[in-house]
Amino acid sequence: MIDAKFYSLDCDIVVWLLLGTMALSMILIAVIVWPRLIRVRRQAAADDSASLPEEGYPSVSVIVYAQSAGKNLRTLLPQILQQDYPSPMEVVVVNDETDDDTENIVSELELYYPNLYMTFAPEQSRSLSRRKLSITLGIKAARYPVVLLTDGNCRVASPQWLRRMTRHFVAGTDIVLGYSELREADDALPLSRRFSWDRTWESVRWLSSAICGRPLRGTACNLAYRRSLFFDHKGFSRTLHLRFGDDDVFLQELVSAPVSTAVELSEESRVVMIDPDPDEMAVIERRRREFTAAMLPRRAYFSMALSSWLWWIWAACAIAASIIGWPSLVPAAVAFVLSVTFCIIAMVQWRRTSVALSDRPLFWTVPWLAWARPVRTLFVRMKARRYRRENLTHLI
Repeated sequence: MIDAKFYSLDCDIVVWLLLGTMALSMILIAVIVWPRLIRVRRQAAADDSASLPEEGYPSVSVIVYAQSAGKNLRTLLPQILQQDYPSPMEVVVVNDETDDDTENIVSELELYYPNLYMTFAPEQSRSLSRRKLSITLGIKAARYPVVLLTDGNCRVASPQWLRRMTRHFVAGTDIVLGYSELREADDALPLSRRFSWDRTWESVRWLSSAICGRPLRGTACNLAYRRSLFFDHKGFSRTLHLRFGDDDVFLQELVSAPVSTAVELSEESRVVMIDPDPDEMAVIERRRREFTAAMLPRRAYFSMALSSWLWWIWAACAIAASIIGWPSLVPAAVAFVLSVTFCIIAMVQWRRTSVALSDRPLFWTVPWLAWARPVRTLFVRMKARRYRRENLTHLI
């Protein structure tokens, strides 16, 4: 016969307070994060089903920043130049001091595509952001009122890419934020699970904020805006001390003025970033983001960071309630049931969103990666300080 003390409800009030705190933490996580996940999924589904206008598309200049991307340009440039686009378009390749065959490849393709052009970043330029200089030169060379920025190491997913990204300008939008995937090759899975989790987490943060009308940042390889905005804000003149920030700090400068912003998440609008070591690229990308994050609005960062720490709070409360409530097994049973139920729902929510964004599907690893998130963030921030030389132009 089981001893009555093992299922006694006569526990110390502290135990019930801990269980209540645990439940409250779960509710707060759900309130903070799950609406964001749902918002991103719905936006992706709505963009996929949205019909394309028949006419009214703006003339567009695609700026391709090329740094040691000669081999991939042979694939990327025809993908862009053969887009199904009814209005005038051009492609401007900015060759940033590369030692590969970029110049030869572009010269060959210019024979077949009269709307393909190339310009160069001066080799002697130092103590400045060569990326920002290259983008500036590309936008100055552009002839059309809308510029769409991408990188030479990307691939375009669909011949409807231009239509999908520029359809928002038909309605008067000023800035369009697209999405990008990071893979080793076209047919490879995106990243390992922990880095895919980090990227999906960050994507949910900035995409959900932008969908709500509070843009946080974009992605430099799939970002479009009106050319006049760039010159009205004097380009990157306010952030010349930063090597990066062209798609987050600069975007914040643009949206500080009364401009309209749209998010495009349809599969046809996405680009795929190709890197031989995508995990290492994800580490470098996040380190750079952490450095510039201090210059961005903190609201979205605070709420998502709070939800991350709440995982630790409810786990600590569950363990403490189980220990203090012993020998009664009721607190441990309540904590276990609540934890399992919450984790299953969280795993389902994150899996649906990761699939909607074409990231590696997340499921069983979600709880463990969520608990590890605060520790990994602290580690990345320390490394960002250590590698600050790669982020400041005057330290080049």
